[in-house]
Amino acid sequence: MTLSCSVVIPAIEINKDVIKCVKECLSQEKTNVTIYLVTNKKSKFKFKSKKVKCLYYGDVTMSKKRNLAVKKSKDKYIAFIDSDAYPAKKWILNGVKLLKKDNQVAMVTGPDLPFKNQKGWSYIISLAHKSFLLSGSKIFRKNIKNERICKQASSCNMILKRDIYNNVGGMDEKIYIGEDKDLCDKISDYFKILYSPKVKIFHKVRDFVPFILQRFSYGTCITDIIKNNKKISFNNFQYFVPMMIVFYYLLLPFSIANNFFVTLFLTILIFLNLIIILESIRITFNPIKFIKIFFIINLNIFAFGLGSIMFFLGIDKIKKIYTKR
Repeated sequence: MTLSCSVVIPAIEINKDVIKCVKECLSQEKTNVTIYLVTNKKSKFKFKSKKVKCLYYGDVTMSKKRNLAVKKSKDKYIAFIDSDAYPAKKWILNGVKLLKKDNQVAMVTGPDLPFKNQKGWSYIISLAHKSFLLSGSKIFRKNIKNERICKQASSCNMILKRDIYNNVGGMDEKIYIGEDKDLCDKISDYFKILYSPKVKIFHKVRDFVPFILQRFSYGTCITDIIKNNKKISFNNFQYFVPMMIVFYYLLLPFSIANNFFVTLFLTILIFLNLIIILESIRITFNPIKFIKIFFIINLNIFAFGLGSIMFFLGIDKIKKIYTKR
């Protein structure tokens, strides 16, 4: 029996990555898909398939693009994927089967693995994502892991029931980054979110400069975590660690005047870098890759933490920085 599902792809404009994403979504096995491609403005490019519905709502948040597309949808199931990603052949089929299997499961997600042909810094960054120092509590998404209940999913890989999405109010259209975390928090209060290795997508990893700008942008969204989360947990605390580390580096020069603080600061510095070294070795024994991964993890922490600090100082150009490719 063929199932039906609406696939929502928010994008800025149509490019080769978007075309690849649409093509792979259309070729889903045993699935009748309707694709809602939501871009900022109308494009001259035309898709041949009538299953692709092109929507244009201007320069609005990704959250609003998804909400508006879901309102157009009539299918029982909806799937979210990023425009620079593409799904495995049974992505939707496997996801919907899991939703049907357990009524308490409202959303399924799975691995978002790097493109197979990525090279240079993009390849190194994809390796660095296998560390909890980069991916935090979402590290399981960067690897093929056993099926498990989780608290968080990324909007680049979500398959869920449309009625539940609507019942929780969809995505918060005021949140530019972290809208998926907010949605998962609302859903997990009442239902389960399931991770399955069978619900797999491939996600393009950014190159060096866009990656650093992305991490900086993530850091600027630390206030959303404060506003939207009233409970204290590691899942929330982890976002504050980079800012604390950057504060540590900024205070380091002032510790020289006191022997006690010199010892304390050097101990923390050695301990922090020892963890990064161990994580880099865990990922690879190749000395060149090891050095690059060590560098990327350190730079990631600094960029994220600096973003948090700069936001409190009044930096408000998140969208322009985040969309830099």
